[in-house]
Amino acid sequence: MGVGTQGRKGLGGVSVKQWAAALSLFCFLFGIAGCTPEEPTDEREPLLYVNGEAVSEEEMAVLDGDTGRAVRMKVLQQWAEELGYIDGFSWDSMLEALARENESRAETAASGGVVYGPVEYTSLQYYYILMGDLERLIRDELSAAATQEDLRTFYEEHLEDYREIGEITAVVTVSTEKGEVIREETVTLSPANYRVMSERDERLTYELSMLWEGQEANWTDEYGQVWELRCTGRTPDTYEPFEDISGAVGEQYAGEQLELELERRTDESTIEDLRIIEGEEMN
Repeated sequence: MGVGTQGRKGLGGVSVKQWAAALSLFCFLFGIAGCTPEEPTDEREPLLYVNGEAVSEEEMAVLDGDTGRAVRMKVLQQWAEELGYIDGFSWDSMLEALARENESRAETAASGGVVYGPVEYTSLQYYYILMGDLERLIRDELSAAATQEDLRTFYEEHLEDYREIGEITAVVTVSTEKGEVIREETVTLSPANYRVMSERDERLTYELSMLWEGQEANWTDEYGQVWELRCTGRTPDTYEPFEDISGAVGEQYAGEQLELELERRTDESTIEDLRIIEGEEMN
């Protein structure tokens, strides 16, 4: 099958940015000149079909033979076709696009131009780039179609994701297994230093974040040192206002909607796995 654009069947208006991304994907898969892909050279019959469309042996190979992932990718491709971003997917046309891309990248590198990423993609790398592009295009469309009411509802249902801890103060004591104190200090955890402390000591940061005034925590680390925490104070937690993070909320909303819709479409798909059939016949 060739790959190209179709008429719109999407969820709503499409921005110039989305069409630019779609055009970029079109050029990846079909080539600037719009040449017709050759007929597949591999005569082996595919053993997995999703809604009547075959998953090639090559595609199964890059997915390590994982049926679940193969079905998900095929459902994603079919959804993208419905939305008009591609006109089907075939391994042979992808390889032709890969050859053109690698040739272009090599020419750019040879002329002293800037090439982002490797000069030459493998089929595995290129496949995942293309599938990632399809997911991104669909997420952008889902985000654009979301209403403010949709996003506010999502924000309220996932409010804990936007919580900012208050300022936490605690006495930290580190001792040997015999009870000899190695060090004792007062530490403060706040939104301002949360990331730095988390990168430095993830366990300590997590334990601190879970404490309220008067509470304690203790554990023994991999070196046999005993850690004891005693929270001496904590200011109330706050939540990032929806108005300040509506863009991030939209991205998270679209990501969740993408996964939910892919799950629904997968559940409703007709899957024919000839490997199972052949195995049953052999038994």
